[in-house]
Amino acid sequence: MRIIKNTKAHRVLILNAKGGCGKTTIATNLACQYATENQITALVDYDPQASSTCWLEARPAHMPSIHSISAYQHKGQMTRTWQLNVPQGTTRVVVDTPARLDTITASKLIKEADTILIPVLASAIDIRAATQFLESLMKDSEFRRLDRRIAVLGNRVRKNTKAYAKLQKFLDDLNIPFLTSLRDTQNYVRAAEEGLGIQELSHKSAQKDSIQWHSLVRWIDGEQDLVIQHSAS
Repeated sequence: MRIIKNTKAHRVLILNAKGGCGKTTIATNLACQYATENQITALVDYDPQASSTCWLEARPAHMPSIHSISAYQHKGQMTRTWQLNVPQGTTRVVVDTPARLDTITASKLIKEADTILIPVLASAIDIRAATQFLESLMKDSEFRRLDRRIAVLGNRVRKNTKAYAKLQKFLDDLNIPFLTSLRDTQNYVRAAEEGLGIQELSHKSAQKDSIQWHSLVRWIDGEQDLVIQHSAS
């Protein structure tokens, strides 16, 4: 297991204006991957549905620790800045966001992020919405001035479809990588119910998925340019 000593935590923002695209699945499994690598990890939940927070509450005590920050709540007399502080020594921060995130909060989170991941579902509607979202994001002059790594992650996106081909062409034109497509498997459902990441499941069938997450964090951390296998459904 590796330990990277950073003076500043690397912040990964999971963002998409459309709901139901798998932001929480990405956020929880990414946080798990970092935690299993001995990174001091915080998971920040901005979604009022509190899916990431509930996942952490179900997490077994003996598993690698992940610090929880419920950013959707305002806790009593605690100042907002203090509430959102991550523990000293934190090396990785994963931020889960809701659909229709307000403009002010979205702008703040984008400025703070080092990497932005945009999940996309397989349907034509979701791919079209993601295309429109990316187009508006890339047109924003303030965003273009920021030095941010940005990539798209597919949830059950099949490579041999016309919708995939259209999205791939659009991303190529914007020079945005399409990192990987996550399998449509009950392993993610099982892991979510148990407060685990897919890489923490003992099932043999989860091993090929675990490899994807290892490769993903290598790209986020700048240790590889871009080679992440697309997993078959």
